Amino acid sequence: MPAQQFDELLLLNRLQEALKQWHNPDQDVPLDRTLPYLTRKTKATLYEKAGNKLPITNQLLFDLLEALNEINTEAATLLKARYIDDKTGFAVANSLGISESGFYRRRREALRALAELAHKLETDIQTTHITRLKNRLEPSSYSQLFGSAEQRQKLVDLLHSQPDIRLFCLTGIGGIGKTSLADAIARDLIDMGSFEEIVWITARQQQLAPWGEIQPTEKPIMTTEQFVQALDLQLRDQPVPPQPIDRILPALKLQMTRQSHLIILDNLETAADYRELLPILRELGQSAWCLLTSRVNLHEHGDVHTTNLAELDLTSAEALVRDEARRRGIDELADAPAETIEDIHRIAGGNPLALKLIIGQVQVRSLPRVLIDLSEARGQQVEALYEFIYRQAWDLLDDTTRRVFIAMPLAAQPGTTLAHLAAVTGIEEEALYPALDLLIRLSLVDVGGTIAERRYSIHRLTETFLHKQVLKWMC
Repeated sequence: MPAQQFDELLLLNRLQEALKQWHNPDQDVPLDRTLPYLTRKTKATLYEKAGNKLPITNQLLFDLLEALNEINTEAATLLKARYIDDKTGFAVANSLGISESGFYRRRREALRALAELAHKLETDIQTTHITRLKNRLEPSSYSQLFGSAEQRQKLVDLLHSQPDIRLFCLTGIGGIGKTSLADAIARDLIDMGSFEEIVWITARQQQLAPWGEIQPTEKPIMTTEQFVQALDLQLRDQPVPPQPIDRILPALKLQMTRQSHLIILDNLETAADYRELLPILRELGQSAWCLLTSRVNLHEHGDVHTTNLAELDLTSAEALVRDEARRRGIDELADAPAETIEDIHRIAGGNPLALKLIIGQVQVRSLPRVLIDLSEARGQQVEALYEFIYRQAWDLLDDTTRRVFIAMPLAAQPGTTLAHLAAVTGIEEEALYPALDLLIRLSLVDVGGTIAERRYSIHRLTETFLHKQVLKWMC
């Protein structure tokens, strides 16, 4: 039997089993695995309902029968009479003026109609739910992940099971792919329907002077109050003015006890950030799950499940280089001999962002020249290697393109539009196109959004290096 028909038959039988137990609450047949989204919706409705409440399964069935009555009164009437009014098949047949065999035939048809309606409603709710949660995520900066499939699957399975462990953290050096992996995990969990609510919050400074240098600070990038307000804002259907934390927090905690929540906090980078936010994360973690990304390792915190991201091995790095080169139309590099990829990996290591930056330079400089220049940075710390790569890219930019690049940190996520960038830089839109094209080809700027409205942004590491070095580079 085809899989789809089997699923429909399974749903039909499950609904009939649940209807048979309408008057036997001790023998309740849960529908949370068969109709998870409808079950969640019913549960949420019951929380808001005052007075006498039906059991969740019965309320779900009652709502389905009411909806069925709108499109097929005969089917709804028959099922209500048989199961809710608890009449025998013979009695229902008599009331409808049909034979008992006719009743059983009509019951099968009515159950099939109920199953089809339930399937449609479930699918509609699922589609709306997935769209709503994915709209909270930032645009993906990757087309495919390399070298992290095992870690990704392990964490997806673990979070899907909603374990006793509540705090999870992805750690690793800048550019290693922490944000991309967190994004992929979030999308997997959304598609699986693992959580009723998933929230994505990025802990990054939103106002940066384009000509200034970031100085080390002991202050957290996001305060507890800002974090709670950001959390509350995402979870509301309609925007509201920020409220004091003592008014928001109790309502958030109550909501999280009623619905499963996953909070993703990206770019929690410093010890100051953790001192500020770990207490509130632990407090919310009494009922929610949290996934963090950071360059700071949290192994000393026993209640945090830490996953450290290592650099790509040669096999994964080769796959990334060839895929990226092919997407950029650099066929010579995409089809290069293995020895060429080995040279790149030996000099640049297996950091995904570093590899993409190198590929970007190959679009405007010869690969041998890039590798010769990079060999000067061989053996240095990854930060020094990045500084070297960014400086090489900076030297390839004309004055207009540099102005655009310097203005990019002013673009809040999910990125800036062309019109906004023109207003910030004072550069005409027509002149922005070649500048953005070069920045994109050099992997200094990411492009996302939709075909109707493109948005431009930069990697957090690019932003940091830009502000640390720009004054030196402009001298």
